[in-house]
Amino acid sequence: MKRFLILFLAITLIACKDDQESVDPWDAERLVSLISAGPNWEKEYNDANISTETKFLDEYNAERTVKTLYPETEDELVIIYNGDTPETLYWYKSGQWTTPYGTVGDPITKLVEANGASVKFYGLGYDLPGKVKIDNGNLVDKKITFAVRPTSDLIPTEYYSYNSFDSSSPESKDLKLYITRVQMDIPVTNGPATK
Repeated sequence: MKRFLILFLAITLIACKDDQESVDPWDAERLVSLISAGPNWEKEYNDANISTETKFLDEYNAERTVKTLYPETEDELVIIYNGDTPETLYWYKSGQWTTPYGTVGDPITKLVEANGASVKFYGLGYDLPGKVKIDNGNLVDKKITFAVRPTSDLIPTEYYSYNSFDSSSPESKDLKLYITRVQMDIPVTNGPATK
């Protein structure tokens, strides 16, 4: 009986250790930490079919190196480099990438709940519509940006503007906004990364 208890205890300890070591490969905050630590992050994502290209990006008005994980799949995630330094990553497809604050496809209410306060969003009818503005709450100092869109393709005329709108207003709630893009800044902690 004593041997059985010792064996059971050993198996339980090994199982608990394995549970603690399991890491979510789709945790975007973890990926940001790996990238900011240096170029070795790619080894952990060797199954991601990473493509690398240099191209002109309008939003930067310059050429940038672009690395794409899982290209042309629902799990596609894009990393933008300035020279050898990673700057930002984003995704806009409803694959498996997550944050504790919300991800693509989640209703804006999840983001508001994580923030602990209402958020604002900019007009919905332009190039990068529905960029979320967070002025107060839990997420104000996070280096993360969201964009939202209404569930309907019919956008009320007043939302075709560069104005910001409060997500807690009854009119905004009627839009049933959901997250369409998540973007995270990448802090460099170990000097420039290499391509």
